[in-house]
Amino acid sequence: MKLLIVLLCSLMLSQFSFAQVANVGDYEVKVTSYRYKTTKGQLKKVSPEGIGIEDYQGNYIIFRTADIIKIKVKKRGLTFGKAVASGALLGLGVGAAMWSLDENGEATEDMLKLTAALTVGGAAAGAVVGGVSEIAAGKLTLKVNGNADYFKKNYQKLEKYLNYFEPIQHVNGG
Repeated sequence: MKLLIVLLCSLMLSQFSFAQVANVGDYEVKVTSYRYKTTKGQLKKVSPEGIGIEDYQGNYIIFRTADIIKIKVKKRGLTFGKAVASGALLGLGVGAAMWSLDENGEATEDMLKLTAALTVGGAAAGAVVGGVSEIAAGKLTLKVNGNADYFKKNYQKLEKYLNYFEPIQHVNGG
């Protein structure tokens, strides 16, 4: 049983320790296009003719107004899936910890029910938190649909979401 608790704790630790991503701003832009696949990344340039995005692989992609269906900007942060998974893991961890207190194994069925209830309760709480965070993260949606006049009237709204951050070049001194 102690091995199960150690395993659950290591799973929870890996869930909460996310890798750092270089050159990531506060806002994520998602562009749906007629010609290209849907792209997520950082907004690098805005003009009346279109936008420039750097995706998470480091590619710089230019979208012309005629190609753009929709531009969606949201604040980076907790997503619905991560919140539900975190809540479920937390509930499972608490249930497993309580289950480990039953050393004789006399209440196995009751502990299983309690652990399942805590896992479901944690997932439900995570769903609520994730839903609220997704709604709060949404900042701007422009439904361009290839309309150049609409984009020219509204492209200035995107300027405050520009990411001017330049990656730092590290050089080993030797």
